[in-house]
Amino acid sequence: MKRIRLHKCTLLVLGLTLMIAPWAVSVMAQTDEEIPRELIAPDAGQLHAFIELVRSDLRTEKAFVLAQNMTFTDDEAVEFWPLQRAYQFELSQLYDRHLALVRRFLATYDTMTDDQANQLAEDVLSLEESKTALKRQYYPKFSEVITPKKAIRFFQIEKQINTAIDLQIAASLPLIK
Repeated sequence: MKRIRLHKCTLLVLGLTLMIAPWAVSVMAQTDEEIPRELIAPDAGQLHAFIELVRSDLRTEKAFVLAQNMTFTDDEAVEFWPLQRAYQFELSQLYDRHLALVRRFLATYDTMTDDQANQLAEDVLSLEESKTALKRQYYPKFSEVITPKKAIRFFQIEKQINTAIDLQIAASLPLIK
């Protein structure tokens, strides 16, 4: 039963990716001359609004999945949810970095130099280190407000959701030429 609930967020991410992926693949397959100008340089305001809508939906789905799969005492819940929101805020800043790396990659994937590849690799590895550091920073905090077993359960659920998101992003990216 709980596995089914975890898949609701995965289905949301998959659905959003399936809506975007065909457009992204068709755009990547075209030459610059074939791509309409508005697709090469989308309105930054509209793109930002879309990203915020997706993030809002994901935050809501994550909270729902967590609520369905975690059991808290009243005291734990009072302290857990603000801490979880603070963690999600910091995690979203890391996903902003991830998005910037994806944009940089897409701008150069077919003409990337070795120097650009080295810098991209360094930036990706640094981002992964930052994600691990964030978890190390927050695990003790979560363990103080909920039990260590519940803290690990929280991070398990987070990992499942974030892995689904990362997989959808990775699957939609072309290989470096």
